[in-house]
Amino acid sequence: MEYIKILQIIFGSIVIVSAISIWYQKEVVKSAFSFLATMLGVAALFVLEGADFVAATHLAIYVGGVVVLLLFGIMFVHKMSDDKIISDKQYKLSGISLSLLFILLISSWILRGNLIGFIPTKEISSNADTSTLDEIARLFLTDYIIFFELGGILLTIALLGVAVLVGKEK
Repeated sequence: MEYIKILQIIFGSIVIVSAISIWYQKEVVKSAFSFLATMLGVAALFVLEGADFVAATHLAIYVGGVVVLLLFGIMFVHKMSDDKIISDKQYKLSGISLSLLFILLISSWILRGNLIGFIPTKEISSNADTSTLDEIARLFLTDYIIFFELGGILLTIALLGVAVLVGKEK
């Protein structure tokens, strides 16, 4: 077995164990750290598959944004109430059923081959000597510049909205 397969098994195991750990943790902060481990493991799997841009984006969005925001929210609420934040498992059945429904939906799309039919058909050259990041950056700044700029404007509006909400006087 080559070392890539061994690393895939290691990081896949980390993802599975930490994802299951999210479910079984009693404290929300520990669940958030398990979520962090899951997202780091998924990013490592992307790197092992040669999808460096997806891994970098995954790290920036989930680890750099969602997990930090989640932990900030937990710490802010904890500071206000001084109680330990314990997760409630009352929605276990609905969570499992919605997860199974989502898995079945994605599986049916994959099996029918319609999962990525809406994505533009631009070929990204897969040369082992260069990163996919170079080609994706070229496409972003030429063919998809409008979508790139609209994404930047949307993120700026979201940042301004957060600033307005945080800056309101009580």
